[in-house]
Amino acid sequence: MLDLNTLQQLNQLKTTIRADKDQNTGTVRGTQSRFGFVLLNDGREAFLAPDEMQKVLPGDVIEVNIKQNPDPKSKKLDAVPEKLIKTHPQTLIGRYIIRGKGHFFAVDMPQMSRWIFIPPKARMKAKGGDYLLGAIAKHPFEDGKGLAKITKVLGDAEDAGIEHLVTRCKYDLIDTWTKEQLQDATAASQTLQTTTTDNSRRDLTQAPFITIDSDTTQDMDDALLVETTSTGWTLTVAIADPSCAIEVGSLLDSAAQSRANTAYLTGKAVTMLPEELSNNGCSLVPGEVRPVLVCTMQINRDGSTSATTFEQALICSKHKLSYNKVAAYLEQTGEQPNDAVPIECQELLQDLYRCSEALHSFRKANMLLMEDKPDYEYTLDDVQHIASITRYDRTQAQQIVEESMLATNCAAGKFFADHFATNPNSSGIFSAHNGFRAERLDAIKKVIAEDMAELADLDLSNATDYKTLINALQNNPEHHHILASFRMMLQAGVLTTTPAPHLGLGMEYYATVTSPIRRFNDLHNHRVIKAIITGSPMPVISEDQLLQLQKNVSKTRQASRDLDQWLGCLFIDQHKDTTLTGFVSRVTSQGINVTVSEWGISGFIKLPPKQYRFDPERMTLINDDETIKIGDAASFKVDKIDMDKKRINFTKVDS
Repeated sequence: MLDLNTLQQLNQLKTTIRADKDQNTGTVRGTQSRFGFVLLNDGREAFLAPDEMQKVLPGDVIEVNIKQNPDPKSKKLDAVPEKLIKTHPQTLIGRYIIRGKGHFFAVDMPQMSRWIFIPPKARMKAKGGDYLLGAIAKHPFEDGKGLAKITKVLGDAEDAGIEHLVTRCKYDLIDTWTKEQLQDATAASQTLQTTTTDNSRRDLTQAPFITIDSDTTQDMDDALLVETTSTGWTLTVAIADPSCAIEVGSLLDSAAQSRANTAYLTGKAVTMLPEELSNNGCSLVPGEVRPVLVCTMQINRDGSTSATTFEQALICSKHKLSYNKVAAYLEQTGEQPNDAVPIECQELLQDLYRCSEALHSFRKANMLLMEDKPDYEYTLDDVQHIASITRYDRTQAQQIVEESMLATNCAAGKFFADHFATNPNSSGIFSAHNGFRAERLDAIKKVIAEDMAELADLDLSNATDYKTLINALQNNPEHHHILASFRMMLQAGVLTTTPAPHLGLGMEYYATVTSPIRRFNDLHNHRVIKAIITGSPMPVISEDQLLQLQKNVSKTRQASRDLDQWLGCLFIDQHKDTTLTGFVSRVTSQGINVTVSEWGISGFIKLPPKQYRFDPERMTLINDDETIKIGDAASFKVDKIDMDKKRINFTKVDS
C-alpha cells in the first residue's frame, strides 16, 4: 500500500504533466473530407486528423490536447481529443450501404461524410441504396466506432424528385407550414386587403407601373416606372410591402427569419413566406391594388443620383412582362419584335433602358461592375431530372432590372448611413464586403509588385485603392486571369447594422430592400425605413440573430448549388462519349476545373503534377510547352462520375 507521501508525489506529478500540456476546450467543425477541426475557446483553430475525427461529431464540445504540427515549416496545430464534454442530438441524412455482412449509414451532410454501422434491430427493413434519415445510437468517442439507427426511409434512387427531397432534408429546408403559421398568413392577407384602402398612403394606382420577371415568376417583388425630365429621369421603384401585414415576433415572422430567404431549388422553390402571401397577397399582380414601399430617385443624365425619397404608397401594376419578350422588343430580335410587348409599354421600356444605360455608365466610371455570367434554365422531366439546358446571356431587359435594383439598394444604404450618423441605435442591415481575405494579402501584393509595379503602393483595405486595382485588371485583357484568381481570394459578404462599404460593388454603402417577399433582411429593412419616415419605434435585431440569419442565407445557397451539382452529374452521365467544349474555371496544384460553356456544368481534370509547376498566387500551371490559366478554352470528355460525392471527372482532349 502506498503511503501518504507517495500519493502526494504522484498527484503532484499528474498536476505537473497536465500543466505542461497545452490543453483547451473547443467545438468540433467537420468537413466533407475525413478530417476536421476544433474551434478552440481561446480563438485558435486546431486540426483533427481522420483517426481523431472518427471519435467525434460536428458540434461536439470536447477537451483536447494541443500539439505543434511535426512539420517545422507548418504553423498549424494538431488536436487530440481527451474528453467529451457535450454532444448534441442531430438528424443524420445519407444512404444505406451493404458491404458483405456490414450494414452502414453512409452519412452525407455539410460537415460530416462517414460510414456508421447500423445494428440489425435499427435497420427498419431498409434496402441497399435507400436514402435515409437517422440518428446516432452510440457516440463513437470511446473507440471511434459509433452506431446509427434509421428513423425514416426517404426513398430509393428511382423515386421521382428524390434528389430534391434529400437536399431539403440535408440542409433542413422546411417546405411545409404549421396550422398556426398558415392562420397568421391568412390574417396577414386580410390586413393587406384592408391596407389597399389606406388613405395615409400615396395613391399611385393610376401610374403605369410594370413588372419584368421570368415567365414563371409568381412572387413579383418590384414594379418600375420612369419619367424623362429636363436633367435626366425620375426613376420610381415600387416594392411589395409584406411588413405592413406581418407582425414582428409573430409565428409567421419567426418562421420567415428562420428560413432567411426563399431557396430557389431547381424544380421547386422553398419559399420564405407561404404562397398565399408570396405568390398572391403581397405579389405585385397586374390589375390588383397592392401596398408598397416606393423609392423615387432623381437620376441625372450622367447616371448619378441627386435625390432620393422613400414613402408608403398604393399601386396597381398594369402589365407583367417577361425578360425574354422585353429583350426581343428592345434588341429587335425574333420574327415580330414590335409585337413582343403591349404598345402602351414600349415608350416606357425605351426610357427605362436609356436610364439603365446611364446608371450602368456611372457605375463603370465610379464603382465596380460585376462579372457578366450567363444564366442557365433547366427543363426537368417526369422524374425531376434535367431533360435540357438553355443558356441565356445578359440582355437589355436584365440590365433594366439589375440597374434599377442596384440603384435602389445603394440609395437605401446611404439612407441608413445618414440616419445612423444621428441615431446610432438605427438597426438597418447593411450588406458589406471587406475585399480580400487577410491571409491572402501578401500573395496578392507580391503579384502586383511583380506584374503591375505601378500599383504596388495601393492600400487594398482602402475602398478607393481597391477599386483602382480591380478596374486596372478589368481594363487589361492580359490580366483577366489574375483578376479571376484574385476573386477567389475574396472574403464572403457580411450582414452588419454598422455602416460599412461593399468593396465588391465599389459602393460606399449597400442595403438590400428590393426583395422583402424573398429575403428576411429586406423585410427587416422595410420596417426600419418606415420607422425612420414615420417616427415609430425602431425594430431591433440582435447580433446573434444577425449571425444566424447570415448562416441560414449561406445554407440555402449551398443547398441550391449542391442540388444543381447532383442533377448536373445525372445529366452529364448521358453525354459520356461527347467531346465537350468550355473553359478553365479554376486551377490547382493537382489539375484544373473546367466548365461546359453550353450547360454551365463543372468538373475536374487531373493533370500529372510532375509535368507542371503550380503558381498559387496567379493560379496557373506551367511547363515548357504551355501555361494553363483561368479562362483558357478547353475540350474534354467525361472520364468518370462519382454519384455518391456528386463529382465529375473529365479527361482532356487535344483541340
